[in-house]
Amino acid sequence: MKFIRDILTGIDGQTYDNIRVGIAAALVTAIGAIITELAKGQSVDLLAFGGAVAAILGAGGFGIAQKAKTEPGGAQCQPPQ
Repeated sequence: MKFIRDILTGIDGQTYDNIRVGIAAALVTAIGAIITELAKGQSVDLLAFGGAVAAILGAGGFGIAQKAKTEPGGAQCQPPQ
């Protein structure tokens, strides 16, 4: 459980990060949809699945990077000189 908690919490390790929880929920939903299609005997479009996972991870990574400035002790952007 510590591994899951470390993945889903912010830099303090106590507060759950909405973006990380959303990414996890979206990935579980996408994988569940693939499993459901396979269980029903339907064909699976892996290219569409790959695109969906890439979009989820890309948007989530962007959101986490933007939120890093608000984390205590997080990355701070240096002003241009």
